[in-house]
Amino acid sequence: MRFIAHSMLLNPAFWVVLFLGITVFREWKKRRWISLVGAGLIFLFFTGPPKQIIFYWERAFPSLEVDDSLQGLPILVLGAGGTPEEGIHPVHQLGKSATFRVLEGIRVWQRSPGSTLIMSSAGRDGYLSQAEVYVAAARELGVPATHLDIVPTPKTTHEEAVHFKEKFPQYSKVILVTSAMHMRRAKRLFEAQGIEVVPAPCNFFTLRHPDNSFRMPWPSSEGLVLWGMVFHEVVGMVLLGY
Repeated sequence: MRFIAHSMLLNPAFWVVLFLGITVFREWKKRRWISLVGAGLIFLFFTGPPKQIIFYWERAFPSLEVDDSLQGLPILVLGAGGTPEEGIHPVHQLGKSATFRVLEGIRVWQRSPGSTLIMSSAGRDGYLSQAEVYVAAARELGVPATHLDIVPTPKTTHEEAVHFKEKFPQYSKVILVTSAMHMRRAKRLFEAQGIEVVPAPCNFFTLRHPDNSFRMPWPSSEGLVLWGMVFHEVVGMVLLGY
């Protein structure tokens, strides 16, 4: 519950919805049209962005098929959350997005077992880094320690690119594992460091059934989360030039 509350408070969409809710309540008797517009916007924010938009955004890069041309390339898994709680197996210490990323990294490595699987991201000062948690999870799932490495210092995607280049200057090309919505921006950040990227997207938020239909969205807190993700990526790509 504390994590959910923290995520909501940091989500710009939450504050927009709160403002709209107060407006609807105050203006209902005076200006009902304002209230109706506000109620409609609240419904929109809780329903989330149109699934088709996120679908095509996530499909900018296809799922990676590993062939002979990719053999031996380093595989870098970007950070996405994890909590090193004692007494909990590392696999279960992974955040939801991190679980998908670590699994995708392992999937790619299994098809290129001569490669090095590199985990990235810092943790809280004085504690295990997220990268170390991911490595522990990968070892539990069968990846030998000799094929694992870490970049345990970066706290942002930009730092992940910079610190990776600093630690592994011998690599000019990398298989990059991150969430599909995050891939476009992450790829640009690594290319800005002169690193060629082979995208390995994962953690798709929208899946389309073979009958070419989407599940009807319903208002929920997930809608706010998706709006927050879209806002985060747009700010990163447009306002910051990535």
